Amino acid sequence: MTVFVVLLVITMLGAIGMFAARSSQLGVTNSGRYRQMVQTHYVAEAGMHATVSEFARDSQQYLEQLKASSPPATVSGATYPCQDIPWNPSKPTFRPASTNCLRLGYDTVERSARRRTGNSSLDVFVKKGIGGANESLPGSFGMANIAGNFAIEVTDERAVDPPPAGMAIAGTGPGTSTVFKAVTVRVMGQLIPTEDDGDKLPPTNDTFKYATSIEMIRAEVVVGPVKP
Repeated sequence: MTVFVVLLVITMLGAIGMFAARSSQLGVTNSGRYRQMVQTHYVAEAGMHATVSEFARDSQQYLEQLKASSPPATVSGATYPCQDIPWNPSKPTFRPASTNCLRLGYDTVERSARRRTGNSSLDVFVKKGIGGANESLPGSFGMANIAGNFAIEVTDERAVDPPPAGMAIAGTGPGTSTVFKAVTVRVMGQLIPTEDDGDKLPPTNDTFKYATSIEMIRAEVVVGPVKP
């Protein structure tokens, strides 16, 4: 009887220990996932802020690019349809209300920032590296093997009527020869795994497939004043 009680106690203690170890493992795993989710969210927000900054800098140029941009309805080589203006290939008569879609991306924003600042080595997100004395240099995401990326789609150009408060509505006064426009901006933020040296893994890598996280955000952005 004594042996039975001892074995029962040992079994119970073992079960409690396994439960505690499993709970601890789940806690660590979930905290990592939550951190990745938050980082992905802020990467997407960075893409949205970058888009607003670019349109604020030169609204007219980007609106003209939007009018001239019409992605294909189906995949054509390395060119893909816009996600915000979906076509239905099974119904030839179906087409989006507007087929114009301007694509911007991380590289576009980075090139623009380098051109404006005159700094040819400027990075939107700094990757980790090694300093002159072989010391570790953390990047925008610390020393973790991750990097940020975002893809932007601008669609649905439309007039804003009435214009924002404080702007002329009609007449011959200053500001009446220009208008305000609204566009829909869709940003896909990504957190991508990297090598130990900070270089991004290719999409064909298994780690890339299972460790990449994505978040989509959308906003209506009012730009102007611009030419009608």
